[in-house]
Parts: sequence; C-alpha cells; structure tokens
Amino acid sequence: MSFDRSRRVRFADVDPAGIVFYPRYFEMINGMIEDWFDDGLGYGFDAMIVKGPHGVPLAHMEAEFKAPSRLDDTLDFSLVVRELGRSSIKLTLTARCGDEVRMIARPTLVFIDGPANKPIAIPPALRERMQAFEETV
Repeated sequence: MSFDRSRRVRFADVDPAGIVFYPRYFEMINGMIEDWFDDGLGYGFDAMIVKGPHGVPLAHMEAEFKAPSRLDDTLDFSLVVRELGRSSIKLTLTARCGDEVRMIARPTLVFIDGPANKPIAIPPALRERMQAFEETV
C-alpha cells in the first residue's frame, strides 16, 4: 500500500522560467513525510518531536528529476517504504502529473532518541504500522 497525496504547484514553487525550483521539491518531500507520520502512522511530528522524545532526521537523499513541473500542475505524490532497518527507514516518493513521472526521491530517515540524538530501534507498534506501506514488487 502507498500513502498518497495531491498538491498543486504554487507560484512560490516556481523559478523565473516557470518550472518548479528543485529545492521546493525537498520541501514537498518533507511535507509528504510529515503527513505520512501524522495521517498514515498516527505519530505526527508534534507528538513525536515537540512533545515526545523522538525524531526522524534525514540521513541520506537521492533524487531524480524526470520532467519539469509548472505552475498550476497537480502533482500526485506516492510514498512507499523501500526498506526498514533497525532504526533506518528507506522511502521512495514519486511525484506524477497525470501519467508522467516528474520526480523520484529516495530519502533515508533515522529514528532517534531526540535528547540523546542517537539512533534507537523503531518501536514495534510503529514498525508494524510502517510495514503496511512496504513496497510490493
């Protein structure tokens, strides 16, 4: 199963050439991850980071930009879990406009004890919820 959201490309997202300025994709990716933790996993950033003792900092990122996206395009984002480690979470996020793939990102997050800033094992109940979003081949 994938976690899916749509987002319209706004004026603030584009450069003078009228296409999405690539750093804006990273903001969109972060927004998708935040929505996934909140709506998909039931452990939002407020509960996890602000009120709780955990965090999920980005450890690695790969991105492929396949085709330009323009103002007012609707991007359909899809998030799947590529691999779950003891404390790492490897995701794949794909942005499409219609049938055309515009961008693919492969972030790796690390589940940490926030105060200690050290990787810890993903709690079993959270891991189980993440497994529902594992990529199917």
